Amino acid sequence: MRSKCKSAAAVIVSAALSLSLASCTLTGFSVEGSLTAPKLSEQQSEIHKALIESVGGSITLKYPRNGDNRSAYVIANIDDEPDNEALVFYQYSSAINGSEGIRLNLLDTDADGNWYSVKELAGAGTDVDRVMISYEGGSKTANIVVGYQNIGISDKTLEIYRYKDKSFDRIGGNNYTLLEAADIDGDGFKNFITVSSFVDENGSPAGAYASLLNIKDDEIENKFTISMCDNVTDYTKTTVGRLKDNSVAVYVDGVNSKGELQTELLFYRYGALQDPVAQRQSKLAPLTSRQAGYYCADIDSDGVVEIPHTSVMKGYENISPEERLYRTDWLIYNDYYEMEQKFSGFYSLSDGYFFNFLSRWGTEVTVKKDAVTGEYVFYKYTGDISAEMTELMRIAAESKNDSGKYIDDGYDIITTKGQMDYLVKLPVNQREALIPTFDDVKNSFYIL
Repeated sequence: MRSKCKSAAAVIVSAALSLSLASCTLTGFSVEGSLTAPKLSEQQSEIHKALIESVGGSITLKYPRNGDNRSAYVIANIDDEPDNEALVFYQYSSAINGSEGIRLNLLDTDADGNWYSVKELAGAGTDVDRVMISYEGGSKTANIVVGYQNIGISDKTLEIYRYKDKSFDRIGGNNYTLLEAADIDGDGFKNFITVSSFVDENGSPAGAYASLLNIKDDEIENKFTISMCDNVTDYTKTTVGRLKDNSVAVYVDGVNSKGELQTELLFYRYGALQDPVAQRQSKLAPLTSRQAGYYCADIDSDGVVEIPHTSVMKGYENISPEERLYRTDWLIYNDYYEMEQKFSGFYSLSDGYFFNFLSRWGTEVTVKKDAVTGEYVFYKYTGDISAEMTELMRIAAESKNDSGKYIDDGYDIITTKGQMDYLVKLPVNQREALIPTFDDVKNSFYIL
């Protein structure tokens, strides 16, 4: 409902090239999905024209589903010449049920500045997972890293391309479940980190491993491979952030055999790739596990990623699981296989905010959802969630167009994000010591 590693040396302009879906104004072009994007710039129109002249047919642009680069057209300087090149992902519109798969076309400019197609290559799937561009060891020639996926198949395919001496070629590939890029070994250049699941002879999940990949001499170098937790059946999301000691880590969220989300940490230390949760699984895995939907996040924007851990909110112990609310503790890795609690409070998945419980609240506060307004209301807990309880505050998340009526009803705006206002209403009765001040609320409120 609401919400909420080192960049390549060249500036990557990820313009979402598309047209109004109501009417196409450029021949041979259609847009995947139902998003309306800005009109083509003059440069983009020139690239598009050169592409259509080369492929000679109608195409559907394919947009990467994950990562920082979400455009079907990527414009960047990927060779040792000063001008930019363009990478385009598309599928021929005549393909039956997508059987022809993805195409990747590299376009460059000639001496007169005119765009032309250098080469078209077949991609390794029916969709693009993510696109990354990196430069190794100070080289001006980029590694173009593309992850492909096929709908309905969990394993994806990593392909690496190089444009060198006017030749555009695939230089290597690998399979993966999750792919991330981060400078975790601190050498100033991105590493590629993959997580790969595998199954036994019966097709059942049988574990996973993480690999730290480098690209050296136009080949993929597997620098390290380590085993991950044996109770995780699927991996769903990665988050790049820092540990408490300021080193870079990749936080990997997966689904364990109980159906819970569980986080593992991948970082580089002592000359090797590390996963402390897998190394001390019996101790740390229970601390990094929680209900579905609670993903890792950098709550206070300090660069250190917090890992959520949920427990049943006071008063909900004997209520059916589908009606329960949960208290969320946000933990950080504190080295030497220890986790440290940084925040503890209520996380509204539907409204995209977290409220850190005040220290003076202790265990005396619980939360209920107002069945009429949909707001979450914080109460002084006296032992029975169904009994009359003292209201301490209520929080509403509303569009700016609708927030005026809340202000008229005594609410104050805590903060704003985009078109959403987050508001709080505090009781007039200030004799209850647990009622927070507005400053208390503002200082304890985080948008995820």
